[in-house]
Amino acid sequence: MNQQLRFIVDSLNKPPYGRRFNLVSFDSLDSLSLLQVLNDVLAEISPEHSIDLREEPPEQTAVRMFSLLRVLKYKPKADQGGGLNAFRQGLLQGEKSTVYPLLHWLLERTPELKKRAYLARFLVKIEVPAEHLQDDAVVEVNQTYEELVEQFKELHRTVEQQRASPFSVAEVRKDIASMEEEREQLAKRIERLKHKAASVPNHTDMLEAAKRLRRERDREGELGEQRLEQKNQLLHARQKVQRLQQQLRELRSSSVGLTPEALISQLTEERRLKGILARESLPKKVEAKRKECIELERVLSEPVVSDQDLDTIRAQIDEVNSEVARLMEKHMPGNDPVQDKLALFRQQASIIARKKESAAENYKASLDELAAAESELQTKREQLKEFDGGEVLREDEFKRYVARLRTMSTTYKKKKAALSTLKAEYGVLARTEEILKSRDENAQELVAILEQKQGVQGYRQAQETLEQVSAAKSELDETKGRVLEEMSERVQQLHAAIATKKASLAPLIKEIRPLRQKHQELLATHTEKKLAYDTVAVGMESQRAHTEQEVRAYWEETTAEESRYHYLQCMLKSVEIQQQRVAQEMKSYVSGDPAEKRKSLRDQFTRKIQEQEALGKALREKQQAVRGGHEDAMRQVRMWKDLRQLFQVKRECFVRGQQQRLHAQATEQAIMANEDRLVLS
Repeated sequence: MNQQLRFIVDSLNKPPYGRRFNLVSFDSLDSLSLLQVLNDVLAEISPEHSIDLREEPPEQTAVRMFSLLRVLKYKPKADQGGGLNAFRQGLLQGEKSTVYPLLHWLLERTPELKKRAYLARFLVKIEVPAEHLQDDAVVEVNQTYEELVEQFKELHRTVEQQRASPFSVAEVRKDIASMEEEREQLAKRIERLKHKAASVPNHTDMLEAAKRLRRERDREGELGEQRLEQKNQLLHARQKVQRLQQQLRELRSSSVGLTPEALISQLTEERRLKGILARESLPKKVEAKRKECIELERVLSEPVVSDQDLDTIRAQIDEVNSEVARLMEKHMPGNDPVQDKLALFRQQASIIARKKESAAENYKASLDELAAAESELQTKREQLKEFDGGEVLREDEFKRYVARLRTMSTTYKKKKAALSTLKAEYGVLARTEEILKSRDENAQELVAILEQKQGVQGYRQAQETLEQVSAAKSELDETKGRVLEEMSERVQQLHAAIATKKASLAPLIKEIRPLRQKHQELLATHTEKKLAYDTVAVGMESQRAHTEQEVRAYWEETTAEESRYHYLQCMLKSVEIQQQRVAQEMKSYVSGDPAEKRKSLRDQFTRKIQEQEALGKALREKQQAVRGGHEDAMRQVRMWKDLRQLFQVKRECFVRGQQQRLHAQATEQAIMANEDRLVLS
């Protein structure tokens, strides 16, 4: 309470309040004066509250203060008792137990509360009743108001960012001034160039030509950039195609002699490892990166941190670390980890988790090395392709390529011979069709006339249509039959291939069965050995942890004792020095030798006190003498001033008389020079 009261008094004595309180005078204030002090502090936070409480009703004062405290988000302490009603009653009556914590809270956070009160004037939205929102004009005004609030938020955020930015206003103004000077210099240079160009004949045409040239050069530059970009895209596309082709070749080469079971086993193992990475390793890394990004964004959004803020943050970190250490010591098991029933399982889980993380990291590193090796292999192949213009094929790939070429050559020859036969037959059929069409025209006209006479016009056309439909149906039936035959043949071939594969795989399956049994036995042995190893490892790990804990405790105890030893040594030396000084002082004090007594501190301080007292007495006597002769001295000073003023007046009168005499002499000489005289010769 005393610390709180001292802080309030010190804060009120500083600007902008400038009061002259002390602890006694402030604590003796009545309730109205105390509420006036509280109102002055609120007025400093929000100028709207600068009011004399003697001229305002108490009810209105309470409503005004409670409204501002609600905006400032003040929460009374729980130890005051009574809740909000007791707080309101205590504030209305000006009780010290209510006003003092409120004043301490306000004075401690004045800059922050000023900002909050300023923002509340614009950001606290006005609640419009629902029945008034039925009016279109009110709705429009409300929407405009909300838009202005959002606009104010954006502007305030921009201003805060600008204030927090390292660029000062003076630097910006200096840059603007320098740019203005450069603009003026450029304008003057342009004017000079215009005057110089005006004397050149056909300068208008030349300016137009220069503009067109500049536009074409700009366009040429843009086209060059587009061309370069398209070249880069083409290069990337070619590299991607080459990479995909290489992957396809590698997959084909790796699939040679690979059984489906081995492929499935390989893919299952790869899927399991990648699943472990995706479920355990990657989410942790993503979460760590996300937290790091959030922290960086928070640091960027905050204002510039001063040294005082850094010291406060470091103090908070130290407090949190000490609290964490205390909690760890509180929840730490006893000296014997065996007593904790779950210690063994926790250690096993931690060991397995570490092994799992290590295996995942090793797998990830192996994948990175494989990707780097593949990239290097692709680079070497591209370099080789640039050197000799072709791609080097392996032996099995070259054999497959030669066999494919032979098959394609045989197929090409057969197709070419069949195509020649079909071309010759097509020529004969085309000639026959032409002859038949020329003969068919007259026959069609005759048949049409006969059909018209017999009253069955269109019979021939309908018959031809039916024939075409029947021909199409027969062709479709033939196609269906052929397809069915092909499908049945294909099914038979598949059955035969399956039977062949089964027959060829039967010896291998017989060989694999004992190997599988042996694998199961070895797997069981491996599991048993691994379990025993893990048990021993867990025991050793727990023993090591216990030993490390004991060593750490002994080390801390040793360090503390060593520090305490050095501290006691320093204190002992200090006490010895003090004892020596006391012994020396006692020796000098009890000594009968006057010279030795003068060396004692008591005599030295006594002499200094006597000297200071004598000096003070002399100064007081001098002060009394000065006070006694002060009136006479002041009277003498005034007399000397009057005498000096009298001499100055006499001097001025003498100078003025001299000037008048000189003026009279000059006038008399001028009159004498102008008189008429008779000269006798």
